[in-house]
Amino acid sequence: MARRPPRRPSRRAAPRWPFALVTALGLVAGAASAGWTMKHGGGAEEHRGWRGSRVTGSPDADPWTRAQVALTGLLALNRSQAIYFTRSTDDAGAPLREDCRYRVNGGRLPGKWWSVTVYAADDYLPLNDDDALSFDATEVRPDARGQWTATLAPQRPAKGAWASTRQAGAFDVTLRIYNPSPRAQADFGTIPFPSAQRLDCGGAA
Repeated sequence: MARRPPRRPSRRAAPRWPFALVTALGLVAGAASAGWTMKHGGGAEEHRGWRGSRVTGSPDADPWTRAQVALTGLLALNRSQAIYFTRSTDDAGAPLREDCRYRVNGGRLPGKWWSVTVYAADDYLPLNDDDALSFDATEVRPDARGQWTATLAPQRPAKGAWASTRQAGAFDVTLRIYNPSPRAQADFGTIPFPSAQRLDCGGAA
């Protein structure tokens, strides 16, 4: 009687959940990295608390920068038309907060016109009806040396230029300089950026 060949051990299908888990973790990590890079500006320069990139609004912009523009809604113009800077901290390095008041001090900026706009924690304009989400070169009152002062606060100050931070949460501000000088376009370090000094929080000094 012929002997039967020995049976091969059955192959069990390898469980697929480790592969799926690793793939999911990779996607989450990649998305988080991309989101952080887009929001904070990979390769951006920082000067006196303001972040900006010379490729924003340029045909040389990489995919991350283009995605950042789409994410934050900068609607970037050509660099010769406008340059953009953002800050999310005060002069001491503390995050900008809705319940605090800030004094913004600045001087002559190298462009034909400029503006400072408040953006809420979700990268959109704050949802309030103060009709004061920005201030610009036409609203400040420079002194004889060209120095000016404005306020970032949830309530309107007694006088002076003001941008409302009511319902902005942990906000940031964007500085736009329109028709900047060639020197400013080439070297952001030459720009006399405004300061942002915290005055008080919650009404307490």
